[in-house]
Amino acid sequence: MKKAVTGFLLGCLLLSGSAALAAEPAGAAGKAENVKESAAKETLQDHAAVKSRGTMVYVPMDTRPVCKDYTVATMKAAGWDIMVPPEELLSSADRDGQPDKLLEWLEQNTTKAIAVVASADALIYGGLVDSRTHHIEPSVLQSRVERLLSLKKKVHSPDIYVFVTIMRSPKASAAPVEPVYYQEWGGKLFRHGALRDKVELQGLSRKENKELQELNRTIPRNVIADYYDRRRTNIRTSELLLHGIESDSFNYLLVGRDDTSPLSQAHKEARYMSSLVSNFSNSKIRFFSGADQLGLVLLTQAANRLTFTTPLVYTEFGNGKGGETVPTYEDDTVAESARQHIFAAGAFPSKNAATADYVLLVNTPYNGKTLEASDAKNNGVADKNTKAFADKVQSFIERGKKVIVSDSAYGNGADNALVKELFRRGLAYQVAAYGGWNTSGNTLGFALAQGMESPFYEGNAAKDLLTVRYLDDWAYQANARMDVYQHVIWPKQMPNSGFTPEQKRIAEAAIKESIIKVAEPVMGSVAKEYDFKLPWSRMFEVQPVKKD
Repeated sequence: MKKAVTGFLLGCLLLSGSAALAAEPAGAAGKAENVKESAAKETLQDHAAVKSRGTMVYVPMDTRPVCKDYTVATMKAAGWDIMVPPEELLSSADRDGQPDKLLEWLEQNTTKAIAVVASADALIYGGLVDSRTHHIEPSVLQSRVERLLSLKKKVHSPDIYVFVTIMRSPKASAAPVEPVYYQEWGGKLFRHGALRDKVELQGLSRKENKELQELNRTIPRNVIADYYDRRRTNIRTSELLLHGIESDSFNYLLVGRDDTSPLSQAHKEARYMSSLVSNFSNSKIRFFSGADQLGLVLLTQAANRLTFTTPLVYTEFGNGKGGETVPTYEDDTVAESARQHIFAAGAFPSKNAATADYVLLVNTPYNGKTLEASDAKNNGVADKNTKAFADKVQSFIERGKKVIVSDSAYGNGADNALVKELFRRGLAYQVAAYGGWNTSGNTLGFALAQGMESPFYEGNAAKDLLTVRYLDDWAYQANARMDVYQHVIWPKQMPNSGFTPEQKRIAEAAIKESIIKVAEPVMGSVAKEYDFKLPWSRMFEVQPVKKD
């Protein structure tokens, strides 16, 4: 049972101590962690859970389902009232966000809530995509930061939780989610940044030095100038947000590293930002890989603090490389990512499964290499490692533990063999949460947060939220998406994104047919209860919408 302290006095004592519980152990790490865990268990043990619910204001980074609808649905299912800005103010597939109007809305509604969780990318640039493509004067960006920093000066201001991202540097992408020149020069820009990063970390070989010089000559100067000037502007703006921690304007700042890799411009900037973040108490700031999951992670931390709760989370990984896996699109080990996400969600890592409130099981590839979910090796056949992982899930469930499954074996979709094994064994709806979408950090953070909220779900909420994850992460992302590409999108010479209304109608019809074909043998007829929308008129994400 989730542990919490009842009574106002004990609640206040625990809340004041939550910073210490959320802080990462330093010095004699093992001993300190054991002492803190023991203290936490003694303090929290044998008390009934406090369901103190209220209204939280949430500003998502944009309107993508995972950032807005899925996140809001999770918190509402757990009993919270969530206020979000009007749709027309948020960044969407065909609309820039309205940062000044978002700030005005936030200032007007802050006092109505007991906590605020807000995307700085939305409030400063307009949204995540806007942060990569804007041409906003630094003075304007600074004024928006100052408005965000001033929120707590208002009467009866609630706790303020803010998240922001370090601009990604993908190997390949294109407009409208990147500047227009990225389709032609993106690969060379990525390599340029990787070599600049390697200069500082390891030094370059003679061949690499020549390559860097050639890239400097080849990439147009205006492209390099635009790309790096915006990145410098964004970093300086993120530095300003650190004053929110210094001045206690924010209760917590979460800095995410959007898609990155061990050698990249994003990694270079992350190293710099890490040196700044290290100057602050890690009870008030965290810095790790990911972007889309940050809102739900911080809402979960706010919920835990408001209910005077510090859950304990025990973590295990798949066989082989396990926690030492460095997933694709990330620059740190999955073990470190899991640890940081646990702290950021207002929880505490546990070394003891028996006394933990939750068991986080992270499915990792045996060789430590995360292929794309569309790869032929994701064939749905369970090998001994998949079966061993499913054995762990089953064993912990049979021991009465709340099990959270982060399916990080593949990028951009679920492990077919694992999902089928969970359904075959009747475990798919016994887990507290499941996630298997996009990057490993996205998956891990979202599943962890949904799992922590699961004890508060009422009615069919738990089953409905899990069904959406299986239909989205597994049936669509790991299967139907590529099927529709091969049989509809490519033969009809349709684009990957920017569909016309007719193209969107054709794609959505094909997606529904494909998902039903994939899901029915495993999940039964549940997929027929949903329509499947492309909210950003592109194939990257789908949104299962239950029929009335």
